[in-house]
Amino acid sequence: MTTSWLAHNPRVDRTRPYGPAQRTVIDPAALPDIGKLAVPDKSQTPLVPLPALADRLGVAELRIKDESQRFGFGAFKALGGVFAVHEFVATHKDRAPADIVFTTASSGNHGRSVAMGAQLVGARCVIFLPKFTSSEKEAAIRARGAEVIRIDGDYDTAVAECRRQAEQKGWTIISDTSWEGYETVPRDVMRGYTVLADEIAHQWPQAPTHVLVQAGVGGLAAAVIGYLWAVLPQRPVFIVVEPKSADCWFQSNLAGKAMLASGDAETVMGGLACREISPLTWPVIGLGADWFMTIEEDEVMPARRQYAHPLGQDPAIASGPSGCAGMAGLLRLCANDDARRAVGLDKTARVLLINSEGNLGEGPA
Repeated sequence: MTTSWLAHNPRVDRTRPYGPAQRTVIDPAALPDIGKLAVPDKSQTPLVPLPALADRLGVAELRIKDESQRFGFGAFKALGGVFAVHEFVATHKDRAPADIVFTTASSGNHGRSVAMGAQLVGARCVIFLPKFTSSEKEAAIRARGAEVIRIDGDYDTAVAECRRQAEQKGWTIISDTSWEGYETVPRDVMRGYTVLADEIAHQWPQAPTHVLVQAGVGGLAAAVIGYLWAVLPQRPVFIVVEPKSADCWFQSNLAGKAMLASGDAETVMGGLACREISPLTWPVIGLGADWFMTIEEDEVMPARRQYAHPLGQDPAIASGPSGCAGMAGLLRLCANDDARRAVGLDKTARVLLINSEGNLGEGPA
């Protein structure tokens, strides 16, 4: 089944083992030890069951990995930037942290994570923000001691300017997206993200049959898909969810190669507002995801409300616009009988969603 918003991956082979090409992107044997990070709260984030909503939607189980509680930070991004900064310092003993300037482009949360990592090691940090990033997220980045440079453009424009200035000034980029000749740091960022996937594997021994994961450039999606594909005895159905205006993975799936988004990436889902995929992630997402889908802007608030005002005795979950994208995708699939049947969301389905961020200044749901 292929519609304007749901497309099967024609390259997917569910008998394909997790091989060397995938392990160069996400290696489950290289799971980070977050105990070495100087963060105040190293506890796992909860995997929250929503039985009342599962019953309403006609699936066996629905569980939410709630990253709004990660490190007291409010988003999964804390795992990536902090770890990548730590790794860079650990592998460059010849450079004193005080002499390093870390930099990145970000819609908000990744920048805050890099700023946090730089602050923890005593380094300077400069973050490039696109014009749509909220003042609350900018303030949170500055609170970590980072300098902020606002760019009159979108996320990809901020990435380009960050690269230009970093090359000119000798700064060290900690990016969550890759480009030719730049893969080591983005791989470390994704290694950080595998921590949440490892927690899921231990928290849910029966394991999900379906995983809906949101994608910007693809770092989180690659970490979740790759790790669970590698370690679970039965591979789940992986569904990648994107904003319609920032559908770079949807378009890349249709073309069979990296493609730009069909829209302008103007979306309330700021963490997913990307026009280009991270090429490094293709062997995992491009070959391992079963389905790609997009969601509309007007589906975001209902998904946030579903988390904030749950059914029955289900617990409430604080979620931001990017955080609830998987929920928006699930609600869209379950409202369409053909789509639901195509992806196999029946009464035996055990569904995993990632609440990738909490409510970070977006107002109440």
